[in-house]
Amino acid sequence: MLVLVALLVVAAIEMTIRKQSLHWGSFGAGIGAAAGVVALGAAWLATGGWTDYPGPPMVALVFAGCFAFAAEIVLRGWIVQRALEFRAPAWLAIVIGAAVEAVLLPGGVGAGVFGIGLGLMYVRGGLRAPVCARVAFACGAVLLGLV
Repeated sequence: MLVLVALLVVAAIEMTIRKQSLHWGSFGAGIGAAAGVVALGAAWLATGGWTDYPGPPMVALVFAGCFAFAAEIVLRGWIVQRALEFRAPAWLAIVIGAAVEAVLLPGGVGAGVFGIGLGLMYVRGGLRAPVCARVAFACGAVLLGLV
C-alpha cells in the first residue's frame, strides 16, 4: 500500500511538471460501477467469500474508496497513459498497467485480469469508468465482509 501512495506522489509531481491532467473521458460511470459489481461477484464466487474487514465499517468504506481512487489514478491515469504517450500500442499499455497491478495489489493474477478489464475501459473512454468500477468493487468487498 505504501508503494501505491509513493507512486501517487510521484505521478502528481511528474504530471505537474509536464503540465498534464488526468484524462477523464466520457465513458459512463454507471457502466464502470456495474462492471465493478460483476467483478466483485466473480471474485466472491471464485474465492468462496471472505468474512473480515479492516476496522469499523464506515472507516473501512472510506479507506477502500480512497485507496481504489488512488490506485486508478496511478495505474491507468498515469502508467497506462504514459505508455500510450510513448506510442505503445493500446494492448501493450493495457498489459503494462495490468502487470504493475498484479505486482502491487493483492490478488496477483486475479488483480492482473481485473486490470486488463479496467485498462480496456480506460483506453476506450477515459478514467471515469475504471475509477467507478474499482470503487464499486472495493466498497462492495467491504460490505460483503460485513455479512
